[in-house]
Amino acid sequence: MEDASAALPAWLEEGPRAHLGNVARNLQFVADLGYGDVALAVRTPQGALTVVADARPMTAVAAVATSRAGKTLSAHDEPEAYRALQSGRAVAGDRRRTTRGIQYVTSAHPIGDPAFAVIIRDLTQQVVDAPGTMERQFMALADELLEMLSAGPLSEVGTGRPFWTTRRAGDGVMRVDDAGRIAYASPNAVNILRLAGVEGSLTGALAVEMPGGAQAVGPVLRSGGALQSEVAVAGRVLLYRTVALKAGAAVLVEDITDARRRDAELKVKEATIREVHHRVKNNLQTISSLLRIQSRRSDSPETQRSLAEAVERVGSMAVVHEMLSTSTDETVDFGAAARTVVDMVRQGLSGRGGDVLVDVGGTLGSVPASAATSLALVTAELVHNAIEHGLGERGAGRVVVKMRRLPHELQLSVRDDGCGLPEGFDPATSAQLGLAIVRTIVEDDLRGTLEFRRGRGTTVSISVPVED
Repeated sequence: MEDASAALPAWLEEGPRAHLGNVARNLQFVADLGYGDVALAVRTPQGALTVVADARPMTAVAAVATSRAGKTLSAHDEPEAYRALQSGRAVAGDRRRTTRGIQYVTSAHPIGDPAFAVIIRDLTQQVVDAPGTMERQFMALADELLEMLSAGPLSEVGTGRPFWTTRRAGDGVMRVDDAGRIAYASPNAVNILRLAGVEGSLTGALAVEMPGGAQAVGPVLRSGGALQSEVAVAGRVLLYRTVALKAGAAVLVEDITDARRRDAELKVKEATIREVHHRVKNNLQTISSLLRIQSRRSDSPETQRSLAEAVERVGSMAVVHEMLSTSTDETVDFGAAARTVVDMVRQGLSGRGGDVLVDVGGTLGSVPASAATSLALVTAELVHNAIEHGLGERGAGRVVVKMRRLPHELQLSVRDDGCGLPEGFDPATSAQLGLAIVRTIVEDDLRGTLEFRRGRGTTVSISVPVED
């Protein structure tokens, strides 16, 4: 979550900034719990009130159509807010106001002594006039929560870290009284705890005796503050969020069993995929070893050269699978992969001239596994050709690999400062196996384009479409 203190005025001292930052983070919680708009307004050095954060409820019609953040409020339009600021006491407005055909009433809670900010709450008349039992309970909890936020920031039990939360679809709400007993439980809370093994009525039961209550609610009832706790009980996984009130506590409970099961399944799948990539890498390395053994047993220089090139091709693919075996998703940082592949090719050809300099610049960012494997093989082939054929018998020179990512496109080029392409050379009809592999991969596999340019040496450029 973004740092809410970033939008606060610079003239506030550290303590008030931390307090208001915590209030701003909890505004959505108050809005959804209390069925009404809430706004946090800070007093300016001139005595006016400027809104620094606000929230509109997801649970009811909003009284205010758009955000008021950054606006300065007038005393004429917001008399409750200015009265709360001046008196230092909460003001419950009774005047009906109308906007967009919606009637609402406004209340205000001062922050600080003397007050330096105000929390403004707007409730539509529809909610005020005809609330059900659940709505009354939730709005009462929102009032108590506003009282706690006005007095100071919510902090986590045990650590003292700032605490904030929000309502979530399907969660249950409970009110625990000062005796530690459940005074009210919403229908969702009853259903969630029934699945966790609770029999009979929750109302009147000790909160610490409900499933996970000793761990999730008990510490807050003993020492105040707030706590988020995840507990496993009766085959269910429950997420509790408990906030101390002046008397008792507000408790939100959510059944996250299915979410945790999906997380566990996903972790197993990710581990399996990484293990597959690890085994593929090992198998490719085994193939490379077999090819090297075969090369050493051959007396034909041509055969040895062909097998060495095959080792490079297999090795370039193994590099990508090695990176994928430690990745958390099916993408790789191709810049790092390309540098590894280029270094592998350079070392493999080092016996043909020790004065070859290979520079790698730019990046392609994260590239999907399927494309990365193909690009690694293309990079290996192009660098190999640049050193072996571009620089040729000179045994010295420079090869430059450049990478660039554009919207929806990957670009890679390999340039050497060698003798250049021979007259009449046509890459489309060339008998070189390496170029045939490059052309097939780029045009057929990656659906890209391949371009050869003559000049001072040779430049081979490829462009490959990619989804961003």
